[in-house]
Amino acid sequence: MQNKYTFIKVDLSKIDHNQFLNFPDKTVFTTIEWITFIANDSNVNPLIIQIQYKQDIIGFFSSLHFSKLFVKIIASPFPGWSTPYMGLDLLGGTNRLEIIKELVQFLFETEKCHYIRITDRLITLDETKKAKINYNTASTLELKIDISDEALFKNMKTDCRNYIRQFERRGARIEIAKPDIVFANEYYEQLKDVFAKQKLVPNYSLSKVVTLLSSLAHSDNILCLRVLNPAGTSIATSIFVGYGKKFFFWGGASYRDYQHYRPNEYMIWTAIKYWRERSFEIFDMVGVRSYKKKFGPTEESFVALIFPKYKVLWYLEKFAGKLFYFKIKLLGKMKRAN
Repeated sequence: MQNKYTFIKVDLSKIDHNQFLNFPDKTVFTTIEWITFIANDSNVNPLIIQIQYKQDIIGFFSSLHFSKLFVKIIASPFPGWSTPYMGLDLLGGTNRLEIIKELVQFLFETEKCHYIRITDRLITLDETKKAKINYNTASTLELKIDISDEALFKNMKTDCRNYIRQFERRGARIEIAKPDIVFANEYYEQLKDVFAKQKLVPNYSLSKVVTLLSSLAHSDNILCLRVLNPAGTSIATSIFVGYGKKFFFWGGASYRDYQHYRPNEYMIWTAIKYWRERSFEIFDMVGVRSYKKKFGPTEESFVALIFPKYKVLWYLEKFAGKLFYFKIKLLGKMKRAN
């Protein structure tokens, strides 16, 4: 049967920026800056596919490819890339799963790959099950922010509202920081203290933070916040990224000895107001944690579509994920022993 769609590989460095960015549901994770961040941080190569229907360009597929133990992988995205989802950027009225089925066939044939992983936020679990595609599930918390301060406060738990008010009374102050090496080092030192509290070590390096900030520093897609105590000491930092209608919580850190200033809640509150002023509508808090729930978000699930050439590769990925978290716990124990 003849394919309905045409797929063309395009060079990220030569792509038409306006065309690539002009899609209604595009997020920061398929921008050129973010793809560059992943490529530089994880030592992988961008693979961008232009999607055409007849003679019209209807979208792009953003991914990166690499080899691991002789297995060629195409991922959009892959675990460990600090990227919850990527997938397709499409014009309205198109059938995502229909396109993906043809796209996967194209990738297997032209790239000679063994494993394809696609996490597209707009593909539902029900669709995936009906299509009989292998999948993993993930969840996140999303907060609607294009409402008044009063409505946002009403959705929060009482302690969250109180902490925000306490910050404003206790003498600390917050500022927008430059996304530079100074901020990266501040953030990472505080992050180590956060993990030490849980008897662990950070699950990513300072280098990742530096690469992220340098990749996005010249765009409008990043917000770095710093909290200073009355003496001017940096006691908390956070990083948020956004594009289009949605912004995301990338990371936050703070020193344990200064929690009485309530910096964490106030950084999130400041970020909400910052992105709302820029006409953003949704805050994806990235992951499900109890401290995030007190802002009143809703829990949303999404799927990673898995296309292994050999079934065993799917199980190997799951094992690798468990091994990674075991390694983090082991490093934490070794650090305590020293």
